[in-house]
Amino acid sequence: MKTSRLLALPAIAGAALLTMTGCFQLPGAPTTNPGTSTAPTDGGGGGGEAAVDLAGTTWSGTDSIGNEMTFTFADDGTIDFSDFNTQTYDVPTDTWSMDGSNVEITISGVPTSADGSGTDITYSGQATTGSMSLSGTGEDGESYSLSITEG
Repeated sequence: MKTSRLLALPAIAGAALLTMTGCFQLPGAPTTNPGTSTAPTDGGGGGGEAAVDLAGTTWSGTDSIGNEMTFTFADDGTIDFSDFNTQTYDVPTDTWSMDGSNVEITISGVPTSADGSGTDITYSGQATTGSMSLSGTGEDGESYSLSITEG
């Protein structure tokens, strides 16, 4: 009888240990080798590119309507126009923002016809240094483009 008691005690302890290990979740095995990287090393391939910092940079160009402009991407998310068709044009509703490597620019009251009527246009596209070609849609439902060069 003493032998069965001696065997019962380790069996109960083993069963308790197995029951308790279900209460603890052990971390899973790593899914990748931590010593390797899957990011592209050639700077291409879409996805590993670093976002361009446009704040404080000045750009000039022409939209598809023929409006010529020079502006600066201000740190506060507004656009400061120094020239718009050889006139001062700067309103606080002209804004810009970044989403990853894409830029979005909204210009308010862009003249779209000879009578001076205008529309708000939101342009978007890949943010790059040097030059950008952006496409946009106006509140009037029309499509527009903007080609700008840094400097």
